[in-house]
Amino acid sequence: MTTLFTVEQNGEELWWSLQELSNSSALQPEFIVQCVELGLVDASGVQTQWRFNSDGRFRLQKAWRLHRDLEVQVSALPLVLQLLDELGELRQEAAYLRKRLQHWEQSQG
Repeated sequence: MTTLFTVEQNGEELWWSLQELSNSSALQPEFIVQCVELGLVDASGVQTQWRFNSDGRFRLQKAWRLHRDLEVQVSALPLVLQLLDELGELRQEAAYLRKRLQHWEQSQG
């Protein structure tokens, strides 16, 4: 059996090299490099030995879907992802506040 890629596990974190990430996720290396240069994801190490964690992999896949499916330009991805992150945080906060309000209303009635 041929091994297509290897994944490092450092503690609880999984790490992929640029080539491993590209091979396992069908993302083009050029797209990944552009995303790192735009600050969409953090890569540890120097470019020839970059490592990406699971969060970075997820974010790159999300960026690729936005680019491919919605035709969001690569240069606009940082703003779009930031707005989506903020939207997610606001939804979580609203859900938390609704629960607190429900609890408060129950304790008052």
